[in-house]
Amino acid sequence: MLAHQIRVVGIKTHDVRFPTSLDNVGTDAVHTDCDYSATYVEIFTDNPRLLGIGLTFTIGKGNDLCVSCIDYLKPFVLNKTVYELENNMQDIWLQCTNHSQLRWLGPEKGVVHLAVAALFNGIWDLICKFYEKPLWKYVVELNTDDLLDKISFSYIDDAISSSEARSILEQKKRNLVPAINNVIQNGFPCYTTAVGWLGYSDEKMTKLIHNALENGWTHFKIKVGQDINQDFKRLKLVRNLIGPKNVLMIDANQVWSVNESICFINKLKEFNLFFVEEPTNPDDILGFGKIKAALPHVKLATGEVCHNRVMFKQFLENRSLDFCQIDSCRMASLNEIIPIMLLAEKLNIPIIPHAGGVGLCEYVQHLNIINKLLISNNKIELSEYAESCVEHIENPAVINRGHYCTPLNSGYSAIIKKKSLEDYSFPSGNYWKFSS
Repeated sequence: MLAHQIRVVGIKTHDVRFPTSLDNVGTDAVHTDCDYSATYVEIFTDNPRLLGIGLTFTIGKGNDLCVSCIDYLKPFVLNKTVYELENNMQDIWLQCTNHSQLRWLGPEKGVVHLAVAALFNGIWDLICKFYEKPLWKYVVELNTDDLLDKISFSYIDDAISSSEARSILEQKKRNLVPAINNVIQNGFPCYTTAVGWLGYSDEKMTKLIHNALENGWTHFKIKVGQDINQDFKRLKLVRNLIGPKNVLMIDANQVWSVNESICFINKLKEFNLFFVEEPTNPDDILGFGKIKAALPHVKLATGEVCHNRVMFKQFLENRSLDFCQIDSCRMASLNEIIPIMLLAEKLNIPIIPHAGGVGLCEYVQHLNIINKLLISNNKIELSEYAESCVEHIENPAVINRGHYCTPLNSGYSAIIKKKSLEDYSFPSGNYWKFSS
């Protein structure tokens, strides 16, 4: 069947929650009881073999709000053909992100934006499955103008124009074939966060780090922020375990004030930190700038909760960050993620994406490759990885010696197993129904 012959006939949403708080997975200075969750979307077509799947990530309560919000967005997608979804994507995206009533709840941030991310991740997945290509390959092989027609530069065209974006894309395409061969053969480098959740004991952390070193990991991120003396003790332990040559990063998850950030980072910088992530409020662009001015030799990373492209524009143009941490589900899918990667390239700021959670690693592996092949000339290449909930993913990201292996299956990769959907759908799934 042709693209104009296949039509969307149904959209089903699931509130899926995994009880990860029982094992302190995901714990940091402010998120102390994470139940990793997904707003999970299935887009059905009149071709029973073609199903689009998308999700956004939350950590428990409130996941139902994202699920409910998608009900308001379904009319913009239902009864559309694959051809219409592909060729009118930006118009449909704007109908969702700039809805005349829902935008009052944002605009373009919070629950509504997370819901749009889940739906459009599913739309991209559907289109890529129709063409039988992994998402990264579909995007890389698109005609440049076709790609630009799908993404949004609204409110950021003062920082990067579509003509500037076209120039970046066209220049990178000149060396596409050898670059594709290289990324298929060698994968993409990543760091692990899974060894250093804040709720882990020293004994557990030590065991996990030993195991990671044996498996070829060289980059490690540790959570900090509950107590500066304990932070110092943990970092001393980790640095001794990984040695002086391996790379160490820390993440305070927004817990410190600007003044505390300056004071505490100054105490911890002796551990040779590659970057400090989210030391203070993630919306405080000027505050990040003050920290950078006070600690010019310390690199700052942020972005996993930057709610849209406008916030990123300000962080990037103000140079209040050193590493830009895009998130595959916080912004409204590739439609605004790709423009931010293009702006970061224009300003020569490295992209180091956020991942972990449910499905984020499966998504981000595609974004890494798109950025490497199509956009970035930066020498720094790195991405986050945490294997949380991989047992529930049908096609989890594959890691080899600290590198994402390039995905070759069709689609956008994040598929939750049917049994896991049955057991962990909230509140009626088998686990939650019988849980005390």
